[in-house]
Amino acid sequence: MPFDNPAGDRARRQPRFGKTAQRQAVQGAPARAHPKVNGSAQQKHAQWLTRAGDAERSGDAVEAETCRQHAEHWFRVAHGRNDP
Repeated sequence: MPFDNPAGDRARRQPRFGKTAQRQAVQGAPARAHPKVNGSAQQKHAQWLTRAGDAERSGDAVEAETCRQHAEHWFRVAHGRNDP
C-alpha cells in the first residue's frame, strides 16, 4: 500500500478556515474592526471622515483609505446617489 495513511480520513478533510475568528468572538474578543456607527447618513459620513483623519495621524494609511471609502458611501447615500 503506497499511500499508507494512519490518520484515516481525518488527514483528507478540508481545512477549517475562519474557525479562529469564531472562537475569538466567543471568548470576548471584538468581532468586527469598527464599532457600529449610528445616526443619519450625514452623521455617518462625518464620523467616517473623522476616523480617516485619526488613522492618517496615527500613520495607518490603509485604515485611513478604508474609512474614506466608507465615508464616500455614506456621502452618496445622503445625496441619493448610491450607484457604484
